[in-house]
Amino acid sequence: MATIGVIPAAGYATRLQPLQCSKEVYPVHARPVMDYLLDRMQAARPDEIRVVTRPDKTDVAAHARERGATVIEAQPASLADSFAAGVADAAPTDVILMGFPDSIWEPADGYERIVGLLDRGFEVALGLFSPREVDLRRYETVVTDDAGVVGQIDFKPEVPSSRWIWGNAAARARALKGLRGEAEPGRLFNSMCDRRVVGGVALSDSYVDMGTHDGLRHALEAYDRVARSR
Repeated sequence: MATIGVIPAAGYATRLQPLQCSKEVYPVHARPVMDYLLDRMQAARPDEIRVVTRPDKTDVAAHARERGATVIEAQPASLADSFAAGVADAAPTDVILMGFPDSIWEPADGYERIVGLLDRGFEVALGLFSPREVDLRRYETVVTDDAGVVGQIDFKPEVPSSRWIWGNAAARARALKGLRGEAEPGRLFNSMCDRRVVGGVALSDSYVDMGTHDGLRHALEAYDRVARSR
């Protein structure tokens, strides 16, 4: 059984344009933003980290290789397809770490905490965050019971069902077979909830993403606050 980190980095970042580089290597406090996710995956001591990106995103590929990651060139049609490209040859019981290269979150050992749910029998484990000062209607909110079983995942809900969103995940590779053709991995996860095989663990209220100009500004401001508090 192997542990493989998969980072989808094939998007066009249309909401952030114009940028002078790919979104994933945009500097946040003098570091490419994807470094924060790479650091957190490496803390879980995976056997391999794979970055899925388009052939024309040469800056992403070059930086991923500098960080010791395997680059998988693809032209995925969706975020879910990006993850599918990264797990195509994984064995059924392999543990797949999933994350988003335009996000920064705490704690640094988050993946170790969510992988523990797989040892309890869950097929998918979600890292949950309760971010401050964000519009939850832009995210996928998650409802869990007291045992950590995820009952539903709502997609950009007009009326959020909870204050918790998922921002990273770990899964058995066999649970990800249905990714191909989906738009978002969360939709596959939601379809599995009635089988009680999706779990969630609360990680923190520190989660920011830079998917839009407002998100980028918020990411920089929020990271400033975190840095000053240390």
